[in-house]
Amino acid sequence: MKPSHVRIALGVRCLATVVVLAGAVALAPVAAHAAAPKFFFQIQDVKAGPEVDAALKAYAGEALKAELASRPEWASDVGPAGEAARPGTDRSALVAELKKRSLRGFDVTARIESFKKELKDPKPGGRLKQLAVDVRLTVFGTTIPDAKLAFSGEGESGTEADVSEKHLAADSESAAKDLMKDAIKQAVDQAVLKLSSSGKAGPSGPARHHKSH
Repeated sequence: MKPSHVRIALGVRCLATVVVLAGAVALAPVAAHAAAPKFFFQIQDVKAGPEVDAALKAYAGEALKAELASRPEWASDVGPAGEAARPGTDRSALVAELKKRSLRGFDVTARIESFKKELKDPKPGGRLKQLAVDVRLTVFGTTIPDAKLAFSGEGESGTEADVSEKHLAADSESAAKDLMKDAIKQAVDQAVLKLSSSGKAGPSGPARHHKSH
């Protein structure tokens, strides 16, 4: 390649690099703006009847927090102002911080409406018993600080699968957690949709998911 051709090729490459970098810089503020959170959430104690043990209630709370945290429009960390500002305490610092950040704040709660677990006889011709588990729950959010109901969603999930007596406890716990996580995602999807539509959407029931193994 002649020297003049080399200079031209290098010039084209440099120009292309400058154009790509300029485009990336121009798009960066747009991406940052798109990912900016709109809502603040604080998870409250899970509500459930005596059929739900403390470990499963704790898992439900963790699953709800993780589900909301996975969505870029939701944030749970606003610094010291939000760490100790639980319902029933002085939340003025939290309210001021949310206003400064242009965030709408919500207390979010999961309420387990029904949790059923049953060991059934084997299917015809089978040897293993059937473990049936069913979860139904509601997720709702109230405004901070005036505690007005802002949104809610429902979720329900169930499964029926072969289980051996030896692994009954472990399989039962695993199934309950999987179904709880699935029902929470359904409920959050529905609740977020209602919130984003500002109450224009009509009420809708839960979409039942059935898992079989």
